[in-house]
Amino acid sequence: MLWRRLYLVRAAWATGLMVASLGLANRVQSQTITLDSEPSSRPVAVASETVDILSASRAGDLAVSARGHGQDRVRISIQNTSKRRLNVVIPPGLVAANAVGQGAGGGGGAGRGGLQNMGLGSITNREGGFGDFQAASRQPGFKSVAVKDDATRGLAVPAGQTVEVSVPAVCLNYGLPSPIGRNKLRLMDVTDYTRDPRVRKALRGLATLGTSQGVAQSVMWHVCDDLPFETMAAQAGRVMNPAEIELARQYVEVLDASSDERVDGEALVDGRMLVRIRGEGKLAAEAERIARQIEGQAIMGLPAHVVKATELPGHGTAIVLDVLLTSAKVGETRGRVLVGVRTLDQSLTPLARLDLRENSSASVIDGPLMASTLGRTVAGSLVTLKAAKRTPASTTIRVTNRLPFSISNLVLRAGDSAGSPPVPFEALGVGPLRSMLLPVQASGASLVERVELNGL
Repeated sequence: MLWRRLYLVRAAWATGLMVASLGLANRVQSQTITLDSEPSSRPVAVASETVDILSASRAGDLAVSARGHGQDRVRISIQNTSKRRLNVVIPPGLVAANAVGQGAGGGGGAGRGGLQNMGLGSITNREGGFGDFQAASRQPGFKSVAVKDDATRGLAVPAGQTVEVSVPAVCLNYGLPSPIGRNKLRLMDVTDYTRDPRVRKALRGLATLGTSQGVAQSVMWHVCDDLPFETMAAQAGRVMNPAEIELARQYVEVLDASSDERVDGEALVDGRMLVRIRGEGKLAAEAERIARQIEGQAIMGLPAHVVKATELPGHGTAIVLDVLLTSAKVGETRGRVLVGVRTLDQSLTPLARLDLRENSSASVIDGPLMASTLGRTVAGSLVTLKAAKRTPASTTIRVTNRLPFSISNLVLRAGDSAGSPPVPFEALGVGPLRSMLLPVQASGASLVERVELNGL
């Protein structure tokens, strides 16, 4: 069935973009704050204690209840019963389990009756994303990380108040009905949900490293229910697309190859950014020097690996940049970049032909500068922005991702010029061939300053 998966992956790139929608409305009623999609404001200049939702609940500082909210969300009500302002985090590997028998099997609890059990993402995820994105991709390489106790990824709950939040979730039991609002769920750690170490490791890894919801769902259906990726590809649609299914397959390979209890995040980015740099005429020597210096430098968060014309080392999805420097003068270097995607059979699917312009002489361009220029050039073309809604004080921007990996972090310019203020967004999870709505407190945003990917 390999040919079927290859056909569908290529078809996805050729037929267009799948758009995820994001609800942006928050409503406040008396002492209950309801957050539908947008995470709460981070605690600023107010002393807060960061707590784990399960530990704080057991200690009596929180009163927590959970209900179903369809196939990709869980509704959680969090009441702060303490006298302190609490910053509540969901630890990676949390499950919202239905009332029918739990914890007896690999991923599905006791028996196949009842409703779906749900694996949870981060409490601060926007719609379409899944997980904490805890590992920093700003440096070459991408190490496995332990869970952080980080106040920036929690939900601020003032003393005495109740906050209701809709948390992204993935189904753990393929084919069972999804829980809805009248269905009560019980929060538990994945260790208490299942004895299967592979399921535990898969869910914790996804929730820690971060990805799109489509990738996360594909992984968990495969790991929990042995659902073949070929079956998912044949049914691809709103839940996941062929590009996300391929990333899920690669994640499972890394999962099974990791020797300890954590997924090896470095393996997810190794060989995912392949670069060839050449120069015409007198620029050939400069291009060769730059190629040596760019090895290992981060391009959009992925470490660059320099290749020759005829080689595409490794396997799986990779971005391929073929750079040709064509002219240079004092204070300026120009060229072109052919952007492609390496697919399963080692073939190259073209994505874009871009003009390269760096306001520096070729002789002063080094590896880090070329990596930054390439990242900005590629992201500015393959991550597009469009105003979806405008108000006098803000703009809702639709961000569309044509790159083959999920976007973890993004920096926009709040205006039409490079000198406009930067607007950073972290822990996004905009999947390949997907879109996400982001609020900008400005009249608009038309420039992508920086994009970071984590290989998922």
